[in-house]
Amino acid sequence: MRLRRCLAALVLAGTAMVSVPAWPQVAPTHEVRRGDTLFAIARKAKHDGVSRNQMILAIWQANQSAFPGGNINLLEVGTVLNIPSREQVAAIDPAEADRQVRELLARQPQVAAVKPASVAPRPTEPAVRLGQEQAARRYREGLALEHKGDDRGALQAFLESGEAGYGLAQRKLGQIYDKGNGAVQRDYQASLRWYQKAREQGVEIDKPLPRTTPAK
Repeated sequence: MRLRRCLAALVLAGTAMVSVPAWPQVAPTHEVRRGDTLFAIARKAKHDGVSRNQMILAIWQANQSAFPGGNINLLEVGTVLNIPSREQVAAIDPAEADRQVRELLARQPQVAAVKPASVAPRPTEPAVRLGQEQAARRYREGLALEHKGDDRGALQAFLESGEAGYGLAQRKLGQIYDKGNGAVQRDYQASLRWYQKAREQGVEIDKPLPRTTPAK
């Protein structure tokens, strides 16, 4: 009898030592860096046991002010996002998350009422048209500013050079507006316009352009 009691006590003790595996810890915040998207952040921060769309919707709901105009495709560099806990994410119905994410992707973004300090001023058009030597110099200055992370200063330099007819700057502007950066949002029409100008200067464009602009 005593032996049986000892065996039972050992079994109970072993059972008490077995704990349920904890879910991997996810950082509670994420600082937006250049090139980050909501989808990439959600994939990186996704808790185990929840869907991608549950994670996307939970992050969007917890940080709506971080998305200009309510557009889930836009994020301001430097913004610190709050990452919801697994319990908060799991509380969202998966089917409802799928439906709302589809609606957000299809939604036409509205103009966001943001603080003036958080909006980069629109680059001004050059008052005086530069000569080709000056335009080339401004293009090189733009590359140097871009390398330093000064997107606003680089964009202004590229605009001055591009308006002067410098093809390399025009191609660069096409690339900037094609993806957007810290100074401007993505503008597909502006990108096509600058790419077309560069092609007219004989600059090779890697990206094929649709025939939306009549040839001159």
